Amino acid sequence: MSIHPAGVFSVQQEFDNMMIVPIEFARRLLGEDIKVSLIEINIKDDMSVDVFQKDISELLGKNFVVKNRSQQNELLYKILNSEKWAIFLILTFVLIIAIFNIIGSLTMLVIDKTKDIAILSSLGANNGLIRGIFFIEGMMISMLGCLFGMAVGLVFCLLQQHFGFIRMSGATFLIESYPVVLKGSDFILVLVTVLTVSLVASAISSRLSVKNTGSLKDDL
Repeated sequence: MSIHPAGVFSVQQEFDNMMIVPIEFARRLLGEDIKVSLIEINIKDDMSVDVFQKDISELLGKNFVVKNRSQQNELLYKILNSEKWAIFLILTFVLIIAIFNIIGSLTMLVIDKTKDIAILSSLGANNGLIRGIFFIEGMMISMLGCLFGMAVGLVFCLLQQHFGFIRMSGATFLIESYPVVLKGSDFILVLVTVLTVSLVASAISSRLSVKNTGSLKDDL
């Protein structure tokens, strides 16, 4: 059978090997007057893909396979997910390096406030109280920076979604601007990571305060 091509399109690799023909022509060519191999369904933006997929699967039963877009392109999304985790690990190492600045600043603060620490100790403040002061200060510095950074990132992502400042470099994409999706799990993961590293850094700095207090008492 033959059909006259009305046009040729080149969008991206996922769609470049696709031929769009009238359904009557496809039925005659394949000899299938009624049956179809698959049906693609596009849902609205405010609908949940997972919930819709679950409802369709329960409705059709085990004789039909229902897949979302990520399951249809499993290899591609695995590569993208691996890239995401690789970037997260790199940024975590950068965070660990940057946290030494907090340790250094708190250590200098402990050295500068050595006499004040000794005065507090002579007034009855125990090592736990002194350690807690510098621990809370370290956590405040870290968490304020974390919350400020997350707020800036949230604003930037919202601006990218609405205005698309960062454009795609190629001219053969379906979208013009770089796509951004906000996920609550990503924010929680960043918060937990910064909290863990900050706990370690603040604990190290707070222990130095107690050691300096002990050495000052020995000198006195």
